[in-house]
This record gives sequence, C-alpha cells and structure tokens, in this order.
Amino acid sequence: MSKVIIPYKPQPRQQVFHQAEADEILYGGAAGGGKSEGTIFDALKYAMQYPGSRQIIFRRKFPDLQRSIISRTLQVYPKELGKYNSSKHEWSFINGSILELAYWDSDADYMNYQGAEYDVIRWEELTQFEERWYTYMLSRLRGSKPFPRSVRSTTNPGGAGHSWVKKRFVSLGPPEITYEVPETDEDGNILVWPEGIPGVTPGEPIIRSRLFIPANLYDNQALLREDPGYLARLMALSDVERKQLLEGDWDVFAGQYFAEFTRAVHVIEPFEIPREWKRYRALDEGYTDPFVCLWFAVGPDGTGYLYRELVQTKLLTSEQVELVRLNSPVYEQYQYNVADTSFWNKAKTENITPAEIFATKNVPLIQAKKERINGWKRLREWLHVTDKVDHVTGNQYKHSRLKIFNTCAHAVEAIPAMMHDERNVEDVAAHRLDHVPDAMRYWVMSQPYASTNEGAWGANPESLPNKRVDFDDDDDDLPEVVSFW
Repeated sequence: MSKVIIPYKPQPRQQVFHQAEADEILYGGAAGGGKSEGTIFDALKYAMQYPGSRQIIFRRKFPDLQRSIISRTLQVYPKELGKYNSSKHEWSFINGSILELAYWDSDADYMNYQGAEYDVIRWEELTQFEERWYTYMLSRLRGSKPFPRSVRSTTNPGGAGHSWVKKRFVSLGPPEITYEVPETDEDGNILVWPEGIPGVTPGEPIIRSRLFIPANLYDNQALLREDPGYLARLMALSDVERKQLLEGDWDVFAGQYFAEFTRAVHVIEPFEIPREWKRYRALDEGYTDPFVCLWFAVGPDGTGYLYRELVQTKLLTSEQVELVRLNSPVYEQYQYNVADTSFWNKAKTENITPAEIFATKNVPLIQAKKERINGWKRLREWLHVTDKVDHVTGNQYKHSRLKIFNTCAHAVEAIPAMMHDERNVEDVAAHRLDHVPDAMRYWVMSQPYASTNEGAWGANPESLPNKRVDFDDDDDDLPEVVSFW
C-alpha cells in the first residue's frame, strides 16, 4: 500500500504543541506563531492515529471559519485520506474518523451539541468565546473508545474572553508546566467524585490538568523567511497592539478600558486599617448575576483603599444583608452605604424593597448616581497613575488615589478585563465581571471630587450623602497509511 506524504514540517514550538499531553492545552500568545497551521495538522494526525475518532474545531464566526480553517484544510489535507462534505462542514476520513468544522456565535448554539460526543475539542482564537460555552463543551468530551481526550485551543491575547482565558491558563504560573487544577462549580466550590465511578475514590477532588504553551512570531521562521515585512508591520502597531500581537503580553490588550491599571501600582498587600479612617460600603444588586458588596477606607492623604469584597450569586435579599453584617466587624463604623438603585425596586409578590430589608437590619442604603460615562471617568481619576517623590528618601515612585488589597481577587480580575463598548467608546461594554466595577463606580461617584492630596479626608462631612452609621455591639442576630512527522 502506498504511503501518503503529509505536506507539513512542524517547527519547534509546533512540535511542543503536538507532543503535549494534558486535559486542557492553550497554544499561542502572539500573532504569526503558526497556531492555526498547528491545529489543522494536529487534528489530521489524531484522526489518522485513532480510527473512528471524532473531533471538532470551533471559530466564532463562519467567515473566519471559512477563511482560516475550511479553505486551508481543503488545500493541505490529502484527498487520499478523506472527503469534505461542504453542507455538513465535515471531513470524513478513510478510517472512519470525523472532523467537524463549526462556528459558535451565540447561546442558541448550545442546542447543536446536546448529546454530542467528541474525543478532541479545538477552539481557534479562544478569547473570542464565552467561558460558559467552553465549560459546557467539556461535558461533551466523552466516548466509549479508549482514546486520549483533550481540549486543545489557540489564541492571541485580547477579546471579550481575555480575562477568563488568562485566569484559566496563563495566570496558573510559568508556562510549559502542567498544572493539576481542582474543578469547581460556578460558586467556586471544589467538585468531588461521587460514588460508583470506576477507578476513582469517592469524595476526592476532581482534578483536570492544564498547560499553556506560548508562541510568538520568532517561533515561525518559515513565515519570517517568506514575509519578513510582517515583522515590520507588527512593530509599527500602536503600543498596546504591538505588546499584544508581537510580544504576546497578556497584561494589555486592544480595547482595554482601564489601560492605566497595573498590578505594581494598584494592587497592594493588606494592612490593618486604622480605626479612625473613614469607611464606606458599596453594593450592587443581583441574584443570578452576583450580589456585590465592597468595603472602602480613605486615609488622611485622600488615598482610597478597597480592602474587602463579597461577590456571590443566588443570595436572597435577607441572605445578602446577613452576609454583609457577618463580614463587617462590629468595631467598623461606616459613613454610608451606597447602592444600586435597583435596591429600591419592589418585587411583584412583596410590598417591600430590598433597601427596606437592609434598613431593618441596620444597614441603611443611599441611592447611587447611575451616570455611567461620568462614573467611569471618575473611576479613571482614582486609578490615574502619577509620579510622586518620597520626602524622606528623595526617591520617585508611582502612585494612584485608589489601591486594592490583593485579597480582593474579583476586583483585581475585573478592572483590567473591562473593554470599550464598540457602539459607545466612552462606555464600558457589558461583561460578565462588570458588577464589581459597577459597585466601584457607585462609590467614587458618592465621593467629593478632590484634585489635591487633601482628598476626601478633608471634605466637609456635611457634604457627604449621609451621616455615619453606628452599629450596636449586640451581634446575636448577625448571622499506517500515513507518514507523519
């Protein structure tokens, strides 16, 4: 039987991707790294090695699928090995393996994969997809044949899914290390193995392995030889786009709203807040969306500190207020509690508002100013980085009026994830993490605007929206055909 030569010679970084073994693999980080080419031939290799296997490759939009995946597979997949069905967008190979080429553009696409089974699921440009689509498809990674199963994705930084992809892969630690990560539910609870599963111990955490393989243009010497001008074109991009597409920098991306945010300046180690500092709470209402409560303190120099956070879904109003009280030590006294106006909406079945329920538990609320554009501008003022001089050492350092304790993980994740709204560039686009920034916006809009170091500390207390709320000390109610490389 004649051999079929595959028209592909992997470059070193692609070879790492082909040989990688983990439950979930992310390959990429910059433009021109040979990611799509690696995916296309990795899928062909798997299909030939495991007869009767089934795979799927996703792109977000059909035109992208047509240009980058369908057209390329038609060019490079040997016709002796399989046939492409253009109506199904599906390759059928001579050994019974199937490779679907698909796009996922909305929540309605869930219906296309109920009952589906795949041995390998591949996402091209993963940051263009929603996390819930990705996690749902993990349940479709199954089958009765003893094949190695995995999710193998490629991407550049940026896009609506930048934050969750970075958190899931890049932020785990140094790249090219396989990390064993416990699976969690949507509330962050660790999932454990139930009874009756062969080969596992009931009650043990469910562990999945993840691996990030970075790649950049210099890893694709073939492209550089064929088109050296491509490098020059990337170098000519704006600072943010160059860092993202040429350097594969995951801390910046095109469309990022709070580009001034940097961990080195804004995120600090916790310290004990002096009792005399003024304190505040800011709340955002939600049930399916998370309920948010943020605790702020302001120092004598006007610097604000976000020092505590509560972010949780599926809480009734009564549970929300009890958790706020439980997370508020009795010695802490608050100037006021500023909240989303939705706290004043009455439920259809009850003649009482959430704000009234909070008030009965000694957590009176004041209504937030809901001006989005002005609110985001004000938050930018607080995040703005300036140069300061240490009057003792004479050394220069970077400073911002708002600092965030590193224990406030939701805020640290959310702020750099916000993106410009394409239809209104002055506004923040809707994002699954925007509830914490919303609460931050409510708080900064409730504060007197200060352009000097005196800041809010030196403001006239009578100008504040409400007087301080004092809590009593009674906390009882607190709750072989193929030759491959």
